[in-house]
Amino acid sequence: METELPDTAEAMEAKETSRKLPLGWVLLFWGLIAWGIYYLYAYSPWSTGWTQEGELTDAKAAVSTGVNIGHTIAYTAIPALVVIVLALAASRGKRGRA
Repeated sequence: METELPDTAEAMEAKETSRKLPLGWVLLFWGLIAWGIYYLYAYSPWSTGWTQEGELTDAKAAVSTGVNIGHTIAYTAIPALVVIVLALAASRGKRGRA
């Protein structure tokens, strides 16, 4: 025997998650806000005097010292690790509901 689905959005809404966001989404939201504030401060000429010309001369000097490796890790490996952790947390949450 088939059961009919409710016609309203309120009836179809999952009650246990209707008021609570997953922790990963909350952390992502606040982390992006914090990163945006840092980025605005770190790369604004009015706050630190940062310029593209200065960055270019620093990059030329850094090639010989290997400083760019730290930047590569900070801007690629760390965000990739965060994505992997969030994906694992989401998959564990799906297993618990099944």
